[in-house]
Amino acid sequence: MAAELSRHHAELNARFFAGSLRAIPVRVSRRMKSRLGHYTAATPAEPAEIAISWRHLRRHGWTEALHTLLHEMVHQWQDEQGFAIDHGSSFRAKAREVGITPSARRRPTTGQQTRLEA
Repeated sequence: MAAELSRHHAELNARFFAGSLRAIPVRVSRRMKSRLGHYTAATPAEPAEIAISWRHLRRHGWTEALHTLLHEMVHQWQDEQGFAIDHGSSFRAKAREVGITPSARRRPTTGQQTRLEA
């Protein structure tokens, strides 16, 4: 699953960010219970990474997991552009630009086509 998410990271990077984001590890977390995904910025000791909840993948499927991956990639974009990593105005503007819900919390859906599938 992590390899497939990493492949999607590269595709979404090319499609929505003109390939400008760094390639970073994308992992599937079995520990996440309340979050769908999380972006962790790099530190001097650790590289940046994106984690996607295994439960989220199992319960809501790939389309929703890809929406979450793109959400976390917007946080990666904020980080790499020098913006605060939050759900403020830079996040909301970029989220709208890439076609995802511009909020911190949303209810996953099933069966709805998104720009990710188009």
